[in-house]
Amino acid sequence: MPSSHSAASQFSGVISIDIRTDPRALRPFNPGRIPVYYGWIILPAGILGVLFSIPGQTMGVSVFTDHLIAALGLSRVRLSTAYMAGTLMSALLMTKAGRLTDRFGVRAVSTAAAGGLALVLAGLSGADRAARGLSSLFGGDDMHFAAAFTAVSLGFLGIRFFGQGVLTLASRTMVMRWFDERRGRVAAWFGVAVSAGFSYAPRLLQFLIDDYGWRGAWRVIALGILLIALPTALTLFRDSPERCGMVMEGGLRPPKIRMKRREHHAADANLAEARRDPRYWAYAFFLAWWAMIGTAFTFHVVDIFAARGVDAGAAVAIFLPVTFVSVLTNFLGGWAADAADLPPLYFTGVLGMAVVGAAMLFPMFSWSRIVLIGGYGLAGGLWSVLNTLAWPRLFGREHLGEISGSIMSFMVAGSAVGPWVFSLLRSAAGGYFGAGIFTIAGSAALFLFGTAAFRKHRSQNNAAPG
Repeated sequence: MPSSHSAASQFSGVISIDIRTDPRALRPFNPGRIPVYYGWIILPAGILGVLFSIPGQTMGVSVFTDHLIAALGLSRVRLSTAYMAGTLMSALLMTKAGRLTDRFGVRAVSTAAAGGLALVLAGLSGADRAARGLSSLFGGDDMHFAAAFTAVSLGFLGIRFFGQGVLTLASRTMVMRWFDERRGRVAAWFGVAVSAGFSYAPRLLQFLIDDYGWRGAWRVIALGILLIALPTALTLFRDSPERCGMVMEGGLRPPKIRMKRREHHAADANLAEARRDPRYWAYAFFLAWWAMIGTAFTFHVVDIFAARGVDAGAAVAIFLPVTFVSVLTNFLGGWAADAADLPPLYFTGVLGMAVVGAAMLFPMFSWSRIVLIGGYGLAGGLWSVLNTLAWPRLFGREHLGEISGSIMSFMVAGSAVGPWVFSLLRSAAGGYFGAGIFTIAGSAALFLFGTAAFRKHRSQNNAAPG
């Protein structure tokens, strides 16, 4: 960085334009001219981007499930199968979406994702009419099931890809590219805000359904995305401080707690290089495993608690204390990550998942509810921390979109098959004891794999010259 820049430019982080500066990042306004570090604008903008992905998240879809079953004439199993099919198709596209994010930038990709999500939501509001049209065109009532299944599967593909996938990926990637030494605490604030929004979302969606009906609710949400999320992405989103001609965290005071450098990358790694690092696979499997178990538990929570005579309202109420534990864990874990390496967070999260499995083994005991809340909140909070911090910490920011996209494909696939696996285990055992054993066994395998992966990385580093 040139030593001759002014005090004003030092405060805002602006430097002379260099080869990395993207002139498009200076339109419609130059972020460097704002009298605060622009990362503090990026943070709430990224949070807003993730919150507008809620229609494509599981909790955003679940509120509409019964309405779709009634309108389409599909059974719950068939609708769940369509949801799994759409989610799996979305997972196959996520690595490519990450590459496009690196190539075209978070602003272009997020704007396109917001527009795509709005269009798909508007289309889903008429999914039953589209199914009737397809069935009459290709064979009458005999084709209704196939037409309804196809229409809703494509709709699920769209909202999962544009919402849960691309909009979440681009928003999270952008925020992490704007911070380095403060990345952990920024991830903590990011996680708290997103968790709070996700927790309140089902109530808001139900309110919209009560007022406008399920069709109208999706149309209102689509309009909100077009009027709020899309303009926000188009005007405020930026890829990185360097592309805006700025210094990373320029003008900010040095943090009181400085990040350890043992885990820092030697150079920015692309996806092929990252996959040769054993830590990539350890964190990838951790994130995918919790996506699988967490989604499966959420999907079957009413049935799981029915085994101890708990009604649906009381079963769902468990997520309020879970959210509290998860938010607290996310916040403390994010701050701790600025002064510590990540493996301790990994192993603590794995322990939390094993505790969830243990609680499912004994649903009839009162203590199992407390154990379940603690384990679920612990694992979920640390899942969020590692999903946000691991990739820029280990592999740099240059190919962050591609690497994050590849990881998201694992997570999306896990979230797709988790409810299905739990259903099979329930059918085989007549309850969720088998699901509990499955969760504990998988967590134990993850513990052993992580131990081997981190040990192998240390031995590779010790053997490297210099």
